[in-house]
Amino acid sequence: MTEDEMRADLMGWVQRLVAMVFVIGLVALVAAITTLVRQAEGVPPLPIYAGLVGAVALILLAGACLALISIAVSARRGADALRRMAAQGGVAAPVAAPARPFSSSPIREAAKEPEPEPDAITAPSRPSRPEGKRLVAQR
Repeated sequence: MTEDEMRADLMGWVQRLVAMVFVIGLVALVAAITTLVRQAEGVPPLPIYAGLVGAVALILLAGACLALISIAVSARRGADALRRMAAQGGVAAPVAAPARPFSSSPIREAAKEPEPEPDAITAPSRPSRPEGKRLVAQR
């Protein structure tokens, strides 16, 4: 078994563990609320409200955990695919190192470029209006 297969197997077990903790937590929450409601003389709103809030919290936490695991699995698959493409020669050119954002060289290069003369800059001409068409409104 390769390392990638072991990681994939581990991610599957973590997903199962999260689902199992969610189900156990939900069952325990329902059991606690049921016990509190049976012991009360009327229908108490606070334990029911707390149970709903607890269920929502369990759902959100389980969803967040499963989403993070899904993102990790997708990122790993993408990295594996990029490695396979690089091994096959599918990558056209290596990625160059990014330029430093606050280096002084771009400012010097911009200062060396000559400015165009004001007479050389002209606005683009508008196309002529086809004959036979009239304006809808006139001044």
